[in-house]
Parts: sequence; C-alpha cells; structure tokens
Amino acid sequence: MIAKLDTVGADIVGAGDVGLTLGQIRKKFVGKSGTKAKAREAEMRERLASLVREGAIRGPFKTGASQLYFAAGRGPSIETASDTVAEFVFQSGVKLLSKAALEKKITGLNRRFFADAIADAVAKQTIMELVQGRARFYLHRDVAAERFGFEVEGPTAPKKPALTFADLSPVYRRLKAEQGGFPAVKIFELIRALKAPKAEVHRLLIEEANTGRVTIHPTTSVELPPEVIDAGVRLPGFAEPFITVVVKDDR
Repeated sequence: MIAKLDTVGADIVGAGDVGLTLGQIRKKFVGKSGTKAKAREAEMRERLASLVREGAIRGPFKTGASQLYFAAGRGPSIETASDTVAEFVFQSGVKLLSKAALEKKITGLNRRFFADAIADAVAKQTIMELVQGRARFYLHRDVAAERFGFEVEGPTAPKKPALTFADLSPVYRRLKAEQGGFPAVKIFELIRALKAPKAEVHRLLIEEANTGRVTIHPTTSVELPPEVIDAGVRLPGFAEPFITVVVKDDR
C-alpha cells in the first residue's frame, strides 16, 4: 500500500540522525514502476523540494550511490563533524594525531565538513593544533590538562561587536550551498552557524528585512522540530513565527 505524501516530512523527522534515503522514501511513497509511479515520483520529489525550501528538512546529501534526507537540525553538520574530530583526537591520547591521519578517520557524510570541523574544534579550544613544518598535529585539551598539567580555561574573548550583513552573507551562502542551492535557509541553522545569541540574529534579520536586502518567511508545515520553531522571528500581528530567510540577489 502506497503511503500518502503528506506524511513524508513526519517520516524523515522520525528517522532522526539516521535520516532516510531517497530509495527508502521512493519505496514507501511511490511503489512499483509504471505510468502512475512516474507521476507519483514527480509529486514526491516536488514535496521533498518544498520541505527543503521551507527549512523542514535538509538534503539531499549524497553518500555513494545514495541520497539522504534529514529533519531540520539533524544529520551531518560542521558541529557534528567537529564533535567527531574531537572524539578521535581524544581517543589518540598523548600520541599526536596528524591532520592526514585524522582525515582518514572522518568518513561518511561528515567528511565533507572536515576542514571546517578542524577549524571549529580549534577555535573552541577543544583540541590543540601543533605545527611542525608543513605538517599539523592535534592533541585534545583534556589530555593535555591531565598528562602535562596544562591549565584548562575557556576562551576569554572580548565582547563581540554587533552582527552585520557582512557577517550574515557568507554564512548564509554556505548554508544555502549545503542544502542544494535552495535559497530559504532556516533561522535555526543561521543562529547555530553564526554562534550568536538568538536576539542578536533576530535584530539583524529584522533590520535587513526593513532595508529589503533579505526576506523572512513563515512556514506552512506543522512537522518542524520545536527548536526550529523556537528559533523563528515572532512579529506583532502575525500568529506564526518566521522560520526561514532569503538573501536577495545572492550569488
């Protein structure tokens, strides 16, 4: 029995960090080949594209011959890849792990985020980067603290200046590329990527929406995770939050 397409978003959300392959989705919502199946597949692909545009799901992520879809906020990202990098460095203990050796350990969908994951883990001071000539090696901060008596303190960066359009633009462009070029990027992902307070990101988006450089959009889906809804911009006179943003004339 072929399932109704209006439940495909809920199925992807239910799959969590495992996600669903296009093949799994096709099997449940399209079924066997034939004239009717071709029409159902076209409808299925349009439904998936619509959910991606709304920010309800992410994808497709290519891994081998498969294409994977994940719920908003789930699946591979710089943050998940950064955590994986840190875990491998920690497991290596006092034996320094080279960048080349570390890269071989990062497989699957996290591999595409490797360079950014290294930079993120170093910036957070989760791992230490040691340079010898052109080679780079990594040591986990907790291992350094335990074995060598290094003091572990969180970064004490000065207060950051207010976010600007120059901060937003490159992050938006990267997130847009990660979701296959669809322009509607969820505000939840922007907040995470910018590593800024929600109120500060909302302030910037509202200011830029007033200038016309960006547009913010509500969702027509009820299948979004609570954290995505909570990250949305709520404006007086509107019952639903605005959960995605589009930068106009982005190249």
